[in-house]
Amino acid sequence: MKFEKGLSTATLLSNEVKCKQVALLERDILLKNLKSVLESLRGQVAGKYKDEFEESVSMVDILAVQLSKRENELLQQKTEVTRIATSLKLASEDARRIVDEERTNARMEIENARAVVQRVQKVLQEKENSSQRIGKQVNCI
Repeated sequence: MKFEKGLSTATLLSNEVKCKQVALLERDILLKNLKSVLESLRGQVAGKYKDEFEESVSMVDILAVQLSKRENELLQQKTEVTRIATSLKLASEDARRIVDEERTNARMEIENARAVVQRVQKVLQEKENSSQRIGKQVNCI
């Protein structure tokens, strides 16, 4: 149960990582489009707006670098989540196999114990029958 719960959690984390990847991809496209628009406007800006324009271009570049770093972090997270999910799946399968083996062993021990009990009951029944026969023979004499 605990392993399956962990596996479920790992699957949820994996799905969350996938959603973040899609969001990063969309942001990357938006940043590229924004940079393209800014580059096309570069020649049309003059005077005091030129400094503000250059600052805007610089901010877009900074955002692109931050996005790249975040993408790398996300790839590392995805790798880690995948590794954890695989480990949990293997652990769950191992645990299930061990439980099945122990269950089989317990059933065999129970069957062996029943067989021993039946033999003891049979021996006791035979002793009781012998005692009764001996008691009848003694009474007859």
